[in-house]
Amino acid sequence: MEVFNSVWKGVKRFVRGNDLSDYVTVEFEGEVIGAVEEESNHRGTSTVFYRTADGRFVVHRVRWSRWEGECDYGDVYVFPSLEETAGVFRWEMECAGVIPRRTVTLDEL
Repeated sequence: MEVFNSVWKGVKRFVRGNDLSDYVTVEFEGEVIGAVEEESNHRGTSTVFYRTADGRFVVHRVRWSRWEGECDYGDVYVFPSLEETAGVFRWEMECAGVIPRRTVTLDEL
């Protein structure tokens, strides 16, 4: 697989050119299997899904803002299986095309 990735966890904040960030970099070997982004009023969430070389699943979610003085928040989640990842991020995974959209019958509505 040999695809190297670097994501971050914590807070990124810049005020008047000063870096007031507090985050760590997380490095791992894996591949991107999907991504989705939502935006509203200059704020949004970016979610990227990875499959690691050892078969685990990593989710990197960034809640970001384009407003001056507001922070960006990065979170990294690690799951042992696709099913456990979908248990938390089903909607995002469906939107990113990582898993098929769930269909229901009329009786399930």
